[in-house]
Amino acid sequence: MYRVDDVLERAHSACGQGTVYWLGEGGRSAAAASPTSPLPVGQLWPTLPVAQQHALEPLAQATGLDVHDPALVVPACDCSGFVCWALGFGRKSDPAPYTDAAGWIYTDSIWADAMGAGVRFERRARATPGALVVYPKAGSGENYGHVGLVMEADADGRARLVAHCSAVNFKVAPFDAIKITSPEIFERQPRSIYAWCRTIVV
Repeated sequence: MYRVDDVLERAHSACGQGTVYWLGEGGRSAAAASPTSPLPVGQLWPTLPVAQQHALEPLAQATGLDVHDPALVVPACDCSGFVCWALGFGRKSDPAPYTDAAGWIYTDSIWADAMGAGVRFERRARATPGALVVYPKAGSGENYGHVGLVMEADADGRARLVAHCSAVNFKVAPFDAIKITSPEIFERQPRSIYAWCRTIVV
């Protein structure tokens, strides 16, 4: 089991690595030095829809990534991969109440467990350092769910700073998907909740 200080330290250590946001990447092994997976962007780029290439090319140029180089490999992660790694376990396990049917831990499965059985993730009314803040895709009106780690909370039990991996983070210099920011992205989503991972020791 990890302690809260361990989780916060791991979250801090993942920042500033130039991580690219890529859905489904990262968080495979808690023993890894970072939450990221090596992503062969140069090989994947030609397979992306043309409209997506046009949308992403200016950002790639701004970050100095030559996406037309077939040898280009970058560190990549998504929000669930980052959080699972910081909490000290891989995002893939045997199927459980806190995973999907294939055993993957992701935003909707975290949210559903916290709102239901609470097998691994327990809903909390107040934010504390080390807690999660999460909303699901289902019923949110968003294209994706999102999850982050509360790094600081105020006296009223609201998150003040959150570490999270997102495409929005990557679009703003310094270009890194994993950053510690205000909780605004979560506060504007009505389905956001706080949750505690039962494997973490206070």
